[in-house]
Amino acid sequence: MIIGGLRAMIAMSKKAPNRARSLNRLKVVLVILGAGCIIAAACLLWLIADRQDKMARVSRLDVAWVANKAEAEFFRLQHSLLAYRTGDSGVTADDVILRFDIVQSRFTMLKDGNFGSFIQSKEDTKAAADRLDEIRRAAEPFIYGIEKPGAPSQAATILAPIAMILPHLVGTANQYVADLITDNHVALMGLHRTFTLMMIGMILCGFGLIAFMKRQNDLLEDAHDEVQDLAKNLTHLAHHDALTGLANRVLFRQCLDADLDKLRTQGEPLTVLYLDLDGFKQVNDKLGHATGDELLRIVAKRLQNTVRANDVPARLGGDEFAILLRDPVSVNIAETISQRIIAAISAPIGLDRQEITIGTSIGIFMAKDPGLTHDEIMRGADKALYQAKSEGRGRYRSFDVVTLPDQQVA
Repeated sequence: MIIGGLRAMIAMSKKAPNRARSLNRLKVVLVILGAGCIIAAACLLWLIADRQDKMARVSRLDVAWVANKAEAEFFRLQHSLLAYRTGDSGVTADDVILRFDIVQSRFTMLKDGNFGSFIQSKEDTKAAADRLDEIRRAAEPFIYGIEKPGAPSQAATILAPIAMILPHLVGTANQYVADLITDNHVALMGLHRTFTLMMIGMILCGFGLIAFMKRQNDLLEDAHDEVQDLAKNLTHLAHHDALTGLANRVLFRQCLDADLDKLRTQGEPLTVLYLDLDGFKQVNDKLGHATGDELLRIVAKRLQNTVRANDVPARLGGDEFAILLRDPVSVNIAETISQRIIAAISAPIGLDRQEITIGTSIGIFMAKDPGLTHDEIMRGADKALYQAKSEGRGRYRSFDVVTLPDQQVA
């Protein structure tokens, strides 16, 4: 577990540059997408303005209507003038003047708005419009004086050339409108294609962004899982001995404090075994620290295999170990476990092609007084261990006390 935690930290340190590069790529993509959105917005504004222009150009189709209406009104004027001259159909002078006023208004429209732009766009249409204006002004005195002798004939003669000019204007206007329709159709189709391509591009960008963000999310999830694993490994490292994998002094104290709380609140006694190795220093000095470390790992493994599942074996430092016996424990159970530990550790160990034999002495402290502290319990167990060693090593000694006087645990 310890080695796994170290490997996880090394692996994360190796992956950190990759994640940094991935984050930088994400920033670049977001900047590009932001710039793309700005450009797309500008393009959309331009396309909208262009579309409005195209629609405005379509409105110029009234050019043909204006020309055709002017021609129709002129023919009505000619018909009224002819009827007035012959005295048929009851046409009066006022009727002729009214028709002339209508024609004048139509001619005025030829100079205004879209038709005015159309007239000014070509030299021949401009000349035709000027000629129409001259004829209109020349005929005006005779029309308004239509009742005078000879006025109808003079007006008809003056207005006659218009019958040749207006059809030319109408034909030119119709051709202009036909060309405009074709141009507008092409322009609107191009605009439609542009909108379609932009829409497809934005959809593809959206899918691309979704795929990219999903990839980043997967990376974040992987990083989150690795951080959680690393946190677990670091927590394990903080509470376990790096060499043997047993609980360290910090975790052992936490477990002991928890059992002390049970002693105070529920009256459940607790038992601590305190031991060190007999003969370990000689092996360590003779065969080296590497062999000594391997020996400690083997001892730790034997301790784990000897104690019960709920018990907490710990390495406190050097060749000192402690075991917190959990669940209700009697003196007999504590002594039986101690005997098994002594037998397990005393069994020969094969290291460096030789057989090594060490032993252990154990101090047993059973606490029943809720007023005891962590330090008092450990001092009591240490005193029991000292007595076991003083009596010849390779044995255990037990203190079963209700209250341990200060002088006993000092």
